[in-house]
Amino acid sequence: MELEEQRGGDLFLSLDNLLEILGNPTRRIILSKLAKVPLGASELAASFGKKISRQAIHSQLKMLSDYGIIESYGEDPRNIKYRIKSNLSLRINVTPDYYKIDYNVFEVDDNRENLELRNTGCHIDYQKIKNTNQKFRFIGEKLKEIEHKTSLLEKERNVLLHNKECFIIELKNLMAEQYDENLKTKEQPNLEKEIFYTLFYNPTRYFKRINIDKLLDDMFFSEMGPIRRDTTKVTIRHLLKDLTNMMDFLKEDEDDWFFDI
Repeated sequence: MELEEQRGGDLFLSLDNLLEILGNPTRRIILSKLAKVPLGASELAASFGKKISRQAIHSQLKMLSDYGIIESYGEDPRNIKYRIKSNLSLRINVTPDYYKIDYNVFEVDDNRENLELRNTGCHIDYQKIKNTNQKFRFIGEKLKEIEHKTSLLEKERNVLLHNKECFIIELKNLMAEQYDENLKTKEQPNLEKEIFYTLFYNPTRYFKRINIDKLLDDMFFSEMGPIRRDTTKVTIRHLLKDLTNMMDFLKEDEDDWFFDI
């Protein structure tokens, strides 16, 4: 598996590798257990019974550790515990008009200071509570409040996705009007449309600068051999030039392109 470079300079798993890891049911169970309580390899093996060997558990833990999803801690080699290290967020949007996967990875600090209650803004009120049961109620109410706010954000997100699909449909209508007359080629039919839609699906990625290698990857050409990839890269460069002739807001600047909107 390979690591890719994140915008901030950090490293994170490529999407394909992340999906491969999460696609394994044993690893999903391990992560689910570690999200609730830190466990050692022997404890995890015992929870699986005879279904999975301890050696197999060690192998899965090593993979998850190598790619920064979990971490081990403890000074006694006989009592090493594992816990979740990174926060992963994964969204998949699939409609008749677009397909996109968004995910991000950010690590918590080793000292875990950013997970202390004082960073929530309500620690002073919490410290005033002396009764344990009241502390439980306080935390429960805060969790309920967060879930409610998250639900409202999800509803707002659904409205935005609906509006996005409306704009994409209109975009496709505009492209259909121009396609046969100005863009269609015999060599790779529909490639121009795919390029155009890919750029508009990722505005934050492409509006400042269009990198052809990244564009090839987003169009799922990353598995091409070097010769075919270079050939396709040349084709896309020419198609981008054609698009600039049709749209005055797509500009070329020293063999790079950007949207001037």
